[in-house]
Parts: sequence; structure tokens; C-alpha cells
Amino acid sequence: MKIAVIGGGISGVVSAYTLAKAGADVVLYEKEEYLGGHSKTVHFDGVDLDLGFMVFNRVTYPNMMELFESLGIDMEPSDMSLSVSLNEGKGCEWGSRNGLSGLEILKFKNDFIKSKGYSELFQKAYLVPVCGSIWSCPTERVMDFSAFSILSFCRNHHLLQLFGRPQWMTVRWRSHCYVNKVREELESRGCQIRTGCEVHSVLSDAEGCTVLSGDDSQELYQGCIMAVHAPDALRLLGNQATYDESTVLGAFQYVYSDIYLHRDKNLMPKNPAAWSAWNFLGSTDKNVSLTYWLNVLQNLGETSLPFLVTLNPDYTPQHTLLKWRTGHPVPSVAATKASLQLDRIQGKRGIWFCGAYLGYGFHEDGLKAGMIAANGLLGKSCNILSNPKHMVPSLMETGARLFVTRFLSHFISTGCQLVQTSSFDMNQLSILLEEGGTMFTFEGTSNKCSLKTVIKVHSPHFYWKVMTEADLGLADSYINGDFSFVDKNDGLLNLVMILIANRDLISSNSKLNKKRGWWTPLLFTAALTSAKYFFKHALRQNTLTHARRNVSRHYDLSKDLFALFLDETMTYSCAVFKTEDEDLKDAQHRKISLLIEKARIDNKHEILEIGCGWGSLAIEVVKRTGCKYTGITLSEEQLKLAEKRVKEAGLQENIRFQLRDYRQLPSTYKYDRIISCEMIEAVGHECMEDFFGCCESVLAEDGLLVLQFTSLPEERYDEYRQSSDFIKEYIFPGACIPSLTRVATAMNAASRLCVEHVENIGLHYYQTLRHWRKNFLEKQRKINALGFSDKFIRTWEYHFDYCAAGFKSNTLGNYQVVLSRPGNVAALGNPFKGFPSAA
Repeated sequence: MKIAVIGGGISGVVSAYTLAKAGADVVLYEKEEYLGGHSKTVHFDGVDLDLGFMVFNRVTYPNMMELFESLGIDMEPSDMSLSVSLNEGKGCEWGSRNGLSGLEILKFKNDFIKSKGYSELFQKAYLVPVCGSIWSCPTERVMDFSAFSILSFCRNHHLLQLFGRPQWMTVRWRSHCYVNKVREELESRGCQIRTGCEVHSVLSDAEGCTVLSGDDSQELYQGCIMAVHAPDALRLLGNQATYDESTVLGAFQYVYSDIYLHRDKNLMPKNPAAWSAWNFLGSTDKNVSLTYWLNVLQNLGETSLPFLVTLNPDYTPQHTLLKWRTGHPVPSVAATKASLQLDRIQGKRGIWFCGAYLGYGFHEDGLKAGMIAANGLLGKSCNILSNPKHMVPSLMETGARLFVTRFLSHFISTGCQLVQTSSFDMNQLSILLEEGGTMFTFEGTSNKCSLKTVIKVHSPHFYWKVMTEADLGLADSYINGDFSFVDKNDGLLNLVMILIANRDLISSNSKLNKKRGWWTPLLFTAALTSAKYFFKHALRQNTLTHARRNVSRHYDLSKDLFALFLDETMTYSCAVFKTEDEDLKDAQHRKISLLIEKARIDNKHEILEIGCGWGSLAIEVVKRTGCKYTGITLSEEQLKLAEKRVKEAGLQENIRFQLRDYRQLPSTYKYDRIISCEMIEAVGHECMEDFFGCCESVLAEDGLLVLQFTSLPEERYDEYRQSSDFIKEYIFPGACIPSLTRVATAMNAASRLCVEHVENIGLHYYQTLRHWRKNFLEKQRKINALGFSDKFIRTWEYHFDYCAAGFKSNTLGNYQVVLSRPGNVAALGNPFKGFPSAA
């Protein structure tokens, strides 16, 4: 389907983008030399400046926000203060930027709301300036506006609220960033973009729509979207315009403004304390002008002279840099009726109409109109987002928000986190975006970590949980849907990595970091819950009874669940990859091969595997060597599936599995090799010596013990074991990830074993976990069908990213260790036979 889109403003580029994504052959016409329409960016004195589209918020621009987030556009808070200066400051002069100077106008608003009427001063010093500023039109036009249209707009944009208004934002690197990204997307999908190409007319007949442009060239299309001002659309239709098209499109009125970019302070309020982002100047009777102070609107900082944009000044400003003329639709009863009658003309002759004039006249309205027109042409329904409810925290939640944001502003020394209460390329950035528009930015100064994450807070419970439960509160809040991320793939991973980087930065500068435990949580407000969780964990110590219960809570969830995200081998431990895009199954086979070769197994050996999982290692070892194999597990579900797989492989003569604790192994029976792959993490700190004592008692004199286990850095181990965390509480109850030193100490205390080989394969675990996460999230419907909730899915998503961040940041390790007794010439006597490596 070949479609023409006329007009390269927001409506045009969005409709073209929507069509191109659907596979349409799109040609986009724009008479100017650039795309974007009112999104006009210019460059002066080394500074990029926006002249038209400047500000937006998350409440009243939800579809614009979704577009920006999908394109990865960086945003930052803006200043939306207003000042009014009448008769050169002699009649009335006030500004809202500096707080107290705007108190009187709050009284005007309150009086207006209570009395349901307008005082004369309210009209001249507030209502007219605000409306004139919003719609860029003179005083006499404002008083002709439809009261219904104005009040509807004010209510929609929260202008009738004294408190709790949404926070306004601006595109961090100016609006040409989003326009350029949309252009790149269009060109990558084969869209032809013809800038500097003015369309003269659009004709419609049975064959389609003919567009006459440029040097009178004609081109036939199957459909046409006219994303231009309503009067311009009528002009292009010419004599072919139907009665309905003339009636509907003719109802929309416009005002046209001369716009000057300049640096003339005379067009600002006389009192510098009243200077605001928007500055309305004029007499109480006639001439008015509006000046935007770009330095505060667009966060430019101080410059030698301010960058100002003035609409319709009485004279040409001094230090003028650029003049521009543009039109803007204004509200009226006729326009409101016409927008409701659009279906009388929409698509009737293969021509579709869209523009900001179909709403209040702003960017969000133009974007929505473009989406609706494009989807209508495609014959599809259009999912237009409605304004989200503004978040209103309780008094306690407000206090929690203040506490958490202050903590983060001090804690985030490196990396960047943005909090957006339901987003930005900053070096070292974290952003919170609240539902309803407020944004908090936490930007570090250290260059250790250049990650960014943007959090969307959907419920104020987020702040309370984080304040009272610290890291576990963060996890619980995510699991319950109190917040999410703009970047669905890497947002959570980046957040955890930012927290890790800042934790380690603080620890490296602190002499007290080794004295921490459950009694000294990162947030002192979480002390009670920290104690609760720790003692709850302490009650789950791995006695014979508790060990089976702890293992069952994880591994007996459902064999079908694990089969959905593991590879075909059902191997649930760190793989070893050769390339970034290697298949997970191949990487797991490589890891198994490493264990077999490091254990130096032959067909005469009898092997013991402590923690045999679903039997993947046993099956592969016996297939390759023909040895005898015993595997033990505490999971009934694992035992059933492992025995079934062995029977299917025809290896039941060589392999046997037992439901048994390692402490129940008879010391009279000896094994030539013992392998334990990622089981020692379930042993627990207090039982580590017991584990090695048991291994000592059942290992043949010339035998080898091969371990693979996840490990913490020694400097964090004591703090970790004396507190609870997400993994202990939600994923592996009773777990305790040891440090390498703790393993060596327990080995030395309870056995004659010594270390023969050590290799850290931890960096491969990041890739392994990302494979599991991808598989898991792709199978959400099947997981739900097994009876698991969305909360369960979010819990495991958090688990995968929480662990992946540790391995990617190299603050967690995963070791393969070969242990033997001194004098073991039989197994290790060949000087020319070394241990294989994952490298």
C-alpha cells in the first residue's frame, strides 16, 4: 500500500511512523527543509535552542511520553513558572518562580473557584495572561474564547489545582533529538522523506489520490493523510473539497504569531525577582507579548545575556538572532463541534485528516491525531493512552518519599537513576518518574559507572517499603508492581549494578564496613524489618529436617516450570560460553565437559554427585566414560525426573539416584570421585565443616573432589551471613553463598584435602542468567497456565537480574575447584597432563 503523508510536523511524522511500522510504502512531504514542525531547534553560540515545542508532562502527555520512552529520548525537569507585568510593572507585576511573589495570584484562583466568577483584576492579571501564553494570542481573542473549552483545558492540565500539579519536563538535548530518531526509524523502514517539497494540491478519484508537488510533478497514491493546519488542508483540496470537508475544516480558527529569538532584557519584567519561564508583558487594556526565558525552560544555565523567545513584541527586539512565523489553533465552540463531526469526512475519499487542531492544539493532540488517522487508514483500532491518575501519597508516604529521595541523592555517587512517578542520556544517572509526572534525578559524580536507569513509580507504597525494608522493600515493591522500568530489558539490571557500584564505593571509603550486619542496615529506618528477616532466616538453618524443606521450596516448585527456561539438558548451573551468541545448550555441554576432564574420570571409577539435579551431569558422564554413578538429592521432583531420564537413556545399570542428605552417606563406602556442582551454597555457614567431613569420609584415598560454587568476596562475607537478602528470603531459603576463604577454611578444618586447581568462571554466569531470563519471560503465558501468578514471574525476573548484576560487575564469582589429598600420584602424577580451562 503506497501512502502519501503531507506535513512533517508531529502529526505527520507520527502517522508516517505508524504506517511504516505496519509495512506501508510511505512518502512524507514537508515544505520546509526540516522535519518537526513546531519542534524547531536552532544553534547559536554553541547552544541548541528549541523555539516551539519545549515542555510536556507525564500526566497530560501520556502518548508523547510513550513515544519518547520507546525511542530512548532523554528528558529532564523544566521550570514552568509564570510572570505578569502590566504597564511596565507599574500596574501589576508578579511572578511564580520565586515562591512568595506569586502568593497573591493563589488567592485570585481561590476566590475565582469559590465565587464562580471573574474579578476584573483576575481577568487582566491572570486569566488573560495565562490563556494568551498558552495559545499565543492577543488579549481581545482570549476574551472571546469558549469558557467550556478553556475550563476543560485547565482541568485536563491540572491548572485549577493549587498543589500537586504534575512536573513539567523538557527534552534534554532538545527536540531535534526525537525528530532525528523518528527520521532514522522511517528511513530504516524504506520511507521516502521529501523535505523542501511543497505540495500544491491533492486530487481524489476512483484510482486513488494524486499529489501535485514541487515542479508540478504528479504521483498517485492509494491513500493520503493530510497532517497540516485545517485551512491549509482546505487550500490543498481546492475546488474538490466537499461541503462536509469545507464545513468541518472551516470551523477551526488560528492565530498567527511572529516569533523572535533574541537577548533583549527589556522584554522581561522590570523587577528581576519576577523573572519566570513564561513572562506576559502588556498594558491592562491592549498590547501584549509573551517572552519565554529559555535559560530556565531548557536548563541552559547562566549565559552572558539570556536567551529569550518573544511572541508578537511591539518592536523588533535588540540582539535579535532569528525571526519565525507560525500559526496555532485556538479553542472555540465551533471547533469543539467540528472535532466531534470528523467522521463525516475522515477517509471518505481516501483522504485522512489529522493535526493538533483536533484537540487543544498542542503536541500531544497532534500526536494522537496522527496515530488515529494512520490506524484508521490501515483499518486498525488505535490504542490511545488516557491521562494517568496523579499520584497522591498519604502523609506517611510523603515523608517516606522525602526520606528515600534524600538518601538516594547522597548514596548515588556513581551511575544515574531517574525516578519517574507514573527519561534521559546522562552519564551516571538514576531517575524516578512518578505516576502523575514528578521526576527525581540522582546523578553521581564518580566516573566508575556510566549506567543509567529510569524507574516509573506507580504507587507511593514504593517509598514506604524502601524506607522500612531497604533492599528487601525494593524487591517487594517490584514484585507487587509498585514500580517498573522504562527499559524493560536492562532497566532492573542497570539499577542493581548502580546500587552495587555505589555500595562498593562507600565500602571502600569506610572503615566500618566489616562491622555491618542485620543490626546496621543501609537505611536505619529498616532496622526492625532487618532484624525480623535475619532471625527468620536463622530459624531455617540446614538441619536434616530444614535442609529438605528448604530445598523442596525451590526445586519442587514444578519440573515443568524449570523445563520452560532451562536448556534441553536441564542443567541449572553456570554454563561456559565461547562467544556472546552461542547457544545455551552448547555452553552447558562445554561446562559439563570441563567438570568431567577436571575430575579425570575413567570407566573403572565410581562417582558420587552431591546435589544431582535432574540427572544431566550423570547421564553425560556415564555416556562418555561408562563409569558407575550415584547421585543424591533432597528434591523428590528432581529424583522422579532424573530416574525417568536415566531409564529413557537406557543407563539404569550404571546410574542410581537416592533421596538422601550428604550427612546420611555411609562412611564405609568409598567413591573414586566426588562432584558437587552449585550445591555447597545450600549447606550453610554453620554446616560447612560437616560437608567437608562427609566428603573426607567417603572419598577414596587417591580420589578427587571437584566443586563448582558461587562465591562472595571475602570482605563482604561476614556482613552477608549475618543479614538476610532477596535470595535467602524469596528464592533459596537457607542458602548461604560462601567466600572462597570460608570454603578453604572449612576444608582445612574437617579434612586432609588440599587445593590442586582453581578457576573462576563467574563472568559466564551473567550470560547464562540472561538466557534463562529471556526464556522465562518469553514463556509467561505457559508459566501462568502452570498456576504461577504474575507476582511469581516478577519475583523470578528480579532474581535473574539481581544475580546477573553481581556476576556482570564481577562482585560475585563462580569457582571450579579440584581438591585432593597430599601424595595422590595415581590421579595427579603425570606432569604433562594439566587441567583444562574455560578460557
